[in-house]
Amino acid sequence: MYSKTNIFYIILIGVIILFNIDSAPSYYGSYHDDHHHQHYDRDHGAYSYSPHGTAQCFSGDSLIKLSNGVYKEIGNLQSGDEIITIDQSKIISTEMIMMLDKEISKEALFYTLRTDSGNEISLTEYHLIPIINPNGNENYLFAKQIKIGDYLLVLFNEKLNYSPVINITIEMKKGYYAPLTMKGTLLINNVLASCFANINNHHLAQYYMAPFRYYYQFGRFISLYDPFNINKTEGLYWTVNIMLYLARYFRLDALCL
Repeated sequence: MYSKTNIFYIILIGVIILFNIDSAPSYYGSYHDDHHHQHYDRDHGAYSYSPHGTAQCFSGDSLIKLSNGVYKEIGNLQSGDEIITIDQSKIISTEMIMMLDKEISKEALFYTLRTDSGNEISLTEYHLIPIINPNGNENYLFAKQIKIGDYLLVLFNEKLNYSPVINITIEMKKGYYAPLTMKGTLLINNVLASCFANINNHHLAQYYMAPFRYYYQFGRFISLYDPFNINKTEGLYWTVNIMLYLARYFRLDALCL
C-alpha cells in the first residue's frame, strides 16, 4: 500500500531543500573552512578531500539505551523506539526513524574511542561525533580527527559528563548500522554521536533529513509503524543513495567521500 511511489515525495521535498541553498543553516566549527567546507586534517595541518567512499555507521556491537532504561543492540532497533540522547546539555528521548545504512555481515574499519569514564564508541572514519572545544561549545568532527585528550559527551551514572579520550584504536569489525533519529543524535554505549557521516556539517545534514522526518511523522499519524521497512532493507537506503548522488553535483562542498 505504501510503496516506493509514496516515498517519491521524500525525494521531491529533498530536491527542493537541496536547491534552497540560501536558507540552509551554516554552522562551522574551528576545524572547518567557512568558505570551502573542506575536511581539515589535524595530523598534517591541511585541508583535503577523501577520494573514496566509506561506510557511514556504528559497529554492530554497539548498545543503545532506550528511554525505559533497557539497552538494545543497535541491530535490533525498531522504527518508533524511544531512545536516549542529549540536546543542549539536557538528557531527552528521541524516536528512532530508520536505518540510513545497514550491513549485517560485511566488515568495515572502525575508529574505537575510549574515554576516561570507561565508555567506548566505534565509528567509521568519516562519521561525525561532537567534542567540547576550549570555549565550552560542541564542535562536530569526523572520527578520524579525534585526538587523545579531546572531550566527548558521555552519560555516566545517569548524569551528563565530559570525559577525555584516553585511547584510540583502529580495527576491523563485522556489521555496521546507521540509525536516524528525530533529533539527529543518539547515545552509542552512552557516548553522544551524530547520526550522520560523509558530510562535514552535522546541522546541515539534519536540515536535509527533514523529508524523512516528515514522512515518518505522517506514517505514524496514519498508523504506519514502519514506513521505511527497516527490517527488510539492507545496504544504503535507496532514497539516501539518490540524495547523495544529487549532492555530488549540487553540494559537493558539503560532502567528504
